[in-house]
Amino acid sequence: MASHTNDRINVVYQLAARDRKQALARARDMTVEQTVEVPADVVPRRLRQTMVGAIERLERVGPSRWQAACSYDPAVVGDSAPQLFNLLFGNISLMPGIRLVDLQLPRAVLAGMAGPAFGIPGLRALCGSPAAPLLCAAAKPIGLSPAELARICHDFATGGVDIVKDDHGLANQPAAPFRERVARCQDAVQQANARSGGRTLYFPNLSRGVAELLDDLAYVRSLGCRGVLLSPLLIGLDTVRTIAARGEVAILGHPTFTGTLLQPRHGIAPEVLFGTLFRVIGSDGVIYPNAGGRFPFSLKSCLAINQRLRAPLDGIRPAFPVPGGGVDVAHVPYWLDRYGPDTMLLVGSSLYARRNLAAATARLVESIRRYGDG
Repeated sequence: MASHTNDRINVVYQLAARDRKQALARARDMTVEQTVEVPADVVPRRLRQTMVGAIERLERVGPSRWQAACSYDPAVVGDSAPQLFNLLFGNISLMPGIRLVDLQLPRAVLAGMAGPAFGIPGLRALCGSPAAPLLCAAAKPIGLSPAELARICHDFATGGVDIVKDDHGLANQPAAPFRERVARCQDAVQQANARSGGRTLYFPNLSRGVAELLDDLAYVRSLGCRGVLLSPLLIGLDTVRTIAARGEVAILGHPTFTGTLLQPRHGIAPEVLFGTLFRVIGSDGVIYPNAGGRFPFSLKSCLAINQRLRAPLDGIRPAFPVPGGGVDVAHVPYWLDRYGPDTMLLVGSSLYARRNLAAATARLVESIRRYGDG
């Protein structure tokens, strides 16, 4: 980006266009559509100079593919986080062949974002793990009773996992009503900690809806839960920001529903969505699909997500990358070597496949701690 745009919102898009003329026309239309949303020739000059975005650079990046660097005055956003997301990928999300691939937010905008309330240092303090990678596991599947889910949480905590979270599909189903499930799972983790001297945390999933959200948050806090699982694209990006700003609980952000945006030629690049946007709205840890798992993510994308989550960002705390979606116990050493100690691995199915869940978890925890000591 050009140095004179450091105080502006800088966004880079890739556009489908047959030639430079069409690419420039699309970029101009885009900056108008995302701001004043009326024909450019009827926009007063003072607004064209302030509200409409500027095209800083346009270059070809492939056959029928162009990259447009645009910048916007932060005044377009004001103090509204939803308006920021609207500006970045609002109406243009309805137009084919547009992909947001890079983003730099100025201090004036970052000041209005919550950012992680705990971040990497805070989560480490809660877990009592100052240096080693962290381990997360999920209580599942849907259909189990509260007692059955609590037993799983107890086994994970007995094995020494740092965080056991609800599966993101656990809500308020008849098989395991929200309040009973959370109370039993939290109690099971606390009992296991009391016996072992461990520091395992239980993060319930808050997904019943906005009407119940604050009551559910107060309830889990009354039980002693120090964190929650939230799915930003289901409950709303600004809902996450609002909870993070309260500073009461740590937040793990879940990627469900994001596949609608993560297309190769349209949408938002994974490192921007998970590495920047999920972080600035307040996720202390961001779950994303790891390379080689159930979902088609590349190692390059995963490394880019990790880098953005941990990079310095104008006072915004760094957040834990939480690769999941098929991390096999056998491959944990490989991923720790690739990602480093400031990583929280989400391991699930490969632990469930072991005959003794608590013992298998304990072996994995011990290997991760040896990595941290090494």
